[in-house]
Amino acid sequence: MDPQEIREHVKRIEWFHSIDLGHGIVTPGRDRSSEKLEWIQLPAHLDGCTVLDIGAWDGFFSFEAERRGARRVLAVDSYCWGGEGWGTQGGFNLARRVLSSHVEDCEIEVLDLSPERVGTFDVVLFLGVLYHMKHPQAALLDSWS
Repeated sequence: MDPQEIREHVKRIEWFHSIDLGHGIVTPGRDRSSEKLEWIQLPAHLDGCTVLDIGAWDGFFSFEAERRGARRVLAVDSYCWGGEGWGTQGGFNLARRVLSSHVEDCEIEVLDLSPERVGTFDVVLFLGVLYHMKHPQAALLDSWS
């Protein structure tokens, strides 16, 4: 995809995350994701680690984990990708394609996550998800037990 084509695709998506796609193109997201990186203290080097990004949406943190050297990144979402939120998986798919990323994706509910279904991970990101859940206590009490 050439830069003009990328710009045209970016315009068709309502973005939450601001993602640097290269070629001077940054998606017009409303979230301050790059500022959150400092707050969550994501390690600068994730070489060899596996990362699960729950509630990935456009994938900013997933792609950042990959950029920082994670050997496997799985981005999961259901609220946005499944149509309940105002977002879609379109931003994630476009960013993954433009970035030539190997981040995996899976549309799955939080309460359906299990080691048998998605594997185990060194780092789990659970950012901006809990307050969307109908039963947040269930996610905290039942998960991975």
